[in-house]
Amino acid sequence: MTINNYSSVSVEDFSGGAAGIAPGACGLFAIHGNCTLPNVFASAQVLQYRARNGAGAFLKGFYRDDEHYHFHIMYRERNKITELEDTLENMGIHFLDKRPLVRENLYFEYDMPVFLSYTALTPSEDLIKHKGGKGGVHDFIRDRVILFNLRNRDNARIFSSSLNGANFSTAFELNDTIRIFDLEQYSDKLLTGVLVHMRWPTSQGNGVWWGAQPIVHGNFAGIHNGHLSSDKSNARALEQLGIPMQVGTDSEAIFQETYYLLEQGLSLEEIEWLMIQKFPAETKDIPVEKKQKYFELTSDPVLKHFKMSGPSTAIINYGDIMLGMTDRDHMRQFTVGFNDNIAVFASEERAIVTYADASKTGLKILSPPAGKLIAFLAQWNENIKKGIKSVKILENNYIHVPQNVRQNRGEIK
Repeated sequence: MTINNYSSVSVEDFSGGAAGIAPGACGLFAIHGNCTLPNVFASAQVLQYRARNGAGAFLKGFYRDDEHYHFHIMYRERNKITELEDTLENMGIHFLDKRPLVRENLYFEYDMPVFLSYTALTPSEDLIKHKGGKGGVHDFIRDRVILFNLRNRDNARIFSSSLNGANFSTAFELNDTIRIFDLEQYSDKLLTGVLVHMRWPTSQGNGVWWGAQPIVHGNFAGIHNGHLSSDKSNARALEQLGIPMQVGTDSEAIFQETYYLLEQGLSLEEIEWLMIQKFPAETKDIPVEKKQKYFELTSDPVLKHFKMSGPSTAIINYGDIMLGMTDRDHMRQFTVGFNDNIAVFASEERAIVTYADASKTGLKILSPPAGKLIAFLAQWNENIKKGIKSVKILENNYIHVPQNVRQNRGEIK
């Protein structure tokens, strides 16, 4: 999507480089399946030693009993809030209500943006057309969020805008994030998954608050560990496609690329070919019937610049699918634990073992080979409010991403 008159982060500025945050290893923890927060946080906290600052959690199914979109917005200055709310109203985003995400007294303890939560009315077809929108409700909401974030990157950021998911992030430790947003009050809430990230963004982007992970775009959310040597290649590819980066980090670039490929209907195997391109010697192992397609994709003038080179692991949720992938050198390993009901991803095996022990859940544990993508599909109960019935691994023949009513409505469970 190209948005005229509002520039994305430039290719040169987006990479951290010498001005970026010091290199390091992020803590990653994610679950695809029914879960509750106490076991999730107990498991993720064993990874806090990796990074003293920065922690965020995307909670799938947080607003599952509500049919509205929910925005979480961070503001740099209080005196800009009313003006920016009016901006969103003029763009066609009308709010039913708003509430503080953080207790007022905590702003005296922590130096942080102002956090507010909003419930948005679902825009009508007439409103979408009147505001020049193309497509359905999900497309309209997504495009307005991107446009707002690009216009106002010095003043505010919408960092959560899912139909039923909720994102919470700070530039502090996980314990601080839990305390700031009072997440313990939701200990009994049944979620359909989580993504937890610990550490500031490695590349500079628009600053540590604006680049905090998880990064969420509607029905898509991701967390990433590592700093990409392919960062400028990725940024140029997105620039050629007219896809703006709101956050401006190397992590957002690979999330945007993966999202684009999924939306284009590529299979998971084809996404693996592009995002984790093989060494030349490895191409001899590609089955004959697939080689032509492989070379077509990896020689495409734009898509060949999609890549996850350098020490890197990404965990991405897209509708009913959670996928993980690592760089072809395996410099950022990750581990997966799973059974018929749940899949757990982590940057260290001990976080998975901790979860299995805390939840009294038996898990088969594996470490995906270098350069391989692994994915799980959620199977839902007939009544969606009961959550996920089972989780199925997508085997190496890689099926295409299923298109379903929930995805088309823009939900992320």
